[in-house]
Amino acid sequence: MEALILSHISRCPGPYLRQLQKELAAPLGTLDYYLTKLLRRGEIYKLGRRPRYFPSQLDELQAWAIYLLREGPRALEEAGRLKCGKRLCPEVRDLLLRSVESYECLRRDLVDNFIILMSML
Repeated sequence: MEALILSHISRCPGPYLRQLQKELAAPLGTLDYYLTKLLRRGEIYKLGRRPRYFPSQLDELQAWAIYLLREGPRALEEAGRLKCGKRLCPEVRDLLLRSVESYECLRRDLVDNFIILMSML
């Protein structure tokens, strides 16, 4: 189960617990147990108030960009490192675009959040 979770998070970074449960069809308790093991060993890390999980090899700034993409504008307060004043920093656009190109699964989150996020640049 650990390998399956790690593989899924590496292929599609930033899922939250219930999303993992649905996508992997695994019991919540089992997922929680193995996520905790992976976190303790440093193979994954989590970000945000509504925790989303990322592989440890993913740069934290890119992870915040993915978090913002997946959560939408409500995550702006948490993603302070991505903001320049009241707007997103210009380099965030490149991070978002590179993330969408690298991880096909992020495209499904893009429709709801892309226009709003890009208008903030």
